[in-house]
Amino acid sequence: MNNRIDAIYARQSIDKKDSISIESQIEFCKYELRGGSCKEYQDKGYSGKNTDRPQFQMLVEDIKRGLIARVVVYKLDRISRSILDFANMMALFQEYNVEFISSTEKFDTSTPMGRAMLNICIVFAQLERETI
Repeated sequence: MNNRIDAIYARQSIDKKDSISIESQIEFCKYELRGGSCKEYQDKGYSGKNTDRPQFQMLVEDIKRGLIARVVVYKLDRISRSILDFANMMALFQEYNVEFISSTEKFDTSTPMGRAMLNICIVFAQLERETI
């Protein structure tokens, strides 16, 4: 019997009028889950430049404990703006058979083209972080 749950991860580095709030991110993700139950992980006031975020680390620990089936984010760059961190995270997801879903970007990571597009997007997320 599979008792794994879905997880929503939301991050907002700073409050700005043009940035999407954590609450809005979570609502988008809940819509993606079609009303299914989930556990929420929220890091407010943390940059995506690294993974030194308390709730993100808790999510990683829950993945390693085999508790998580899917991780849903509003947008890819909410989880990371670092190519290396993102690659490590995707390897962790594969190792523990965790599905990754971006509610605003559609990637089919089961195909080579889908994985390539995912990697291209993370390159631009890191570029954006470095130019901010």
